[in-house]
Formats: sequence, C-alpha cells, structure tokens
Amino acid sequence: MLSTPGTDPVAVVGPGAVGLALAARLAERGHPVTLCGRPGTVPLSAVTSSDEHGMRTVDVEWHSEPARVHPFRWVLVATKLHQRNAARAWLERLVDSHSLVIVAQNGIEHRELVPPHVTPRHVVPALVHFNAERHGRDRVEVRQDGPGLVIGDDAPGRRARPLLDRTGLGVCQVSDFTTAAWRKLMVNAVANPLTTLTCRRVEVFGDPAVRDLAATMLAEVAAVGRAEGARLPAAAVDDVLAWIDARPAGAGSSMLADRLAGRRLEYDGLLGAVVRRAHRHGLAVPVCTAVLALIAALDAAPAATHDTFENQEQQWHE
Repeated sequence: MLSTPGTDPVAVVGPGAVGLALAARLAERGHPVTLCGRPGTVPLSAVTSSDEHGMRTVDVEWHSEPARVHPFRWVLVATKLHQRNAARAWLERLVDSHSLVIVAQNGIEHRELVPPHVTPRHVVPALVHFNAERHGRDRVEVRQDGPGLVIGDDAPGRRARPLLDRTGLGVCQVSDFTTAAWRKLMVNAVANPLTTLTCRRVEVFGDPAVRDLAATMLAEVAAVGRAEGARLPAAAVDDVLAWIDARPAGAGSSMLADRLAGRRLEYDGLLGAVVRRAHRHGLAVPVCTAVLALIAALDAAPAATHDTFENQEQQWHE
C-alpha cells in the first residue's frame, strides 16, 4: 500500500521549467525534494520560484548519477518526450513496488516512458496546464488560470491526488483521460510545429493560408483521436482555433522557444505520435505527415547545439 504523502521525500526527474515548478511547490510544503539532473552539471542546492504571490526560495538536494539514488515512494517525471532514455535510466533506480510515478509530460504516451517492471497501477499520467518559464538554472516563474494539472479519476490518480494538491497548482480529475489528452494534443501537435517552422508567434494563425493549413491538420489529428477512443465533437477544430485566437499577443510555443535556443525539438511524441497512431488505424494523414517530415529535418542539427532536459522550457499549455 502507498502511504499518504505527509512530508515524504519526493524525487523529481527533469529539472526544467515544469520540474522546477513542481519541486519548488512541494519543497515549500515541507517535502524533502531530490532533483535528478544530467551527469556532470553543476548541482542545484536551492530553487527560487515566483508567481502572483511573490518570490520564494527553497532548499533541494541534487543527484546527477542514477547509480547513487535509492527508491522513492513518490517520483515525478517532468522531462520532455525526446529525453525518454535519460528518464528511464533514473526510473530503473528510483522505482520499486512501493513507488507511485507521476508522469507530467505532453503527448499521449505517458505510460510508455516507464520501465517494464513498473505496473500500470503505479503510473499516473498528468497533463500540465500551467505555464512555467525558467530564468536561469535555478529560477522559475509560474503562471496559471484554473487547474494546473489534469489526471485520471482512477485508482492511481486518486493515490496521487493528495500529493499533487500540495503543489497548490490545482488538480482536476477526469473520468475520460483519453479525451482530455487528445484535446491537448490537438493544440500541441499543430500549434507547436507551425510556430516553429514559420519562426513566428501566435499571430501567424491570422494568416489565412496558415490558418487553413492548421485547420486541415487539426481535422486529421481529431480523426486519429476518435479512432483512439477520444470523444471529440465535430466542433473540435473550431474550438482549438478559437483557443489559439484567445492567446495574448506575442504568445509563443515551447517548441519555438527550443528552436530559438538551439535545443532539441519535442516533435516525435506530439506530431509523431499522431502519425504513428494514424498508421496503426489505417488512416491517411497526409498534411500531418508532410509537416512532421519538415519539423524532423529542422531538428536534424549537430548534437552540440542541443540542450539537455534541465534546460527545457514549457511556454504553451492548453
């Protein structure tokens, strides 16, 4: 049986924007937090977070070698999707039969991240709906409007709820997590690549040609989502475009931020996942396939220009 969180130690894998935000909030509530970062990096001993209530600094512990950690009851994973191998190396050491793993990532493949020895009842997929932006390695700014985390209303989700409530970010449990995940993926699989390819922010969707392209892609994503069991209404495409239109002027996307910073692009777990699932169902998604090829080519840059998971940014969330 998993214990209630109390002030149990928590391991956070992926000290980027989202990871730092979660770590800071839990440390504020008295949880000893261990950040798991890239080997060879300078350790972090404290994290400073800011929000509408001001700025606070909390102490954290740092590990950069998976071989040096022990199992934790509570493990939060906040890496980007293309950092799966690095995250899995940590989970091999952090997770045992008593652990609960909360995977706070984009996409729909949360459970595919965890090692084979971790059963589904010990994994909690989580959708991130708050905005976190890093300012240096040890500072994070958090902005939110409504519940910041969405999890399933199932046994693992109910076990995770008390811990996630302690972040103060707001938690929404949904009975249909599949639909919630695909709604968010409709935004991320289309808005991220198109802002990145054009190197423009939200205003690019006011261009009629780009808007038509986005609508076609969204229709393809929605068709795949329905084949996967998501309950997406006929108005889903218009709903997403309306949500994009409501973004503040100058809003960008996490993938665009990564391109501008010379980091790896998180495309395979977003648009790539759509195309893979489409092939599985025998669905044609020609526009998504073409855009995937372009964004993959853009990402084919020397590895030395790419950053690692503690330098991630999360700037666009539904």
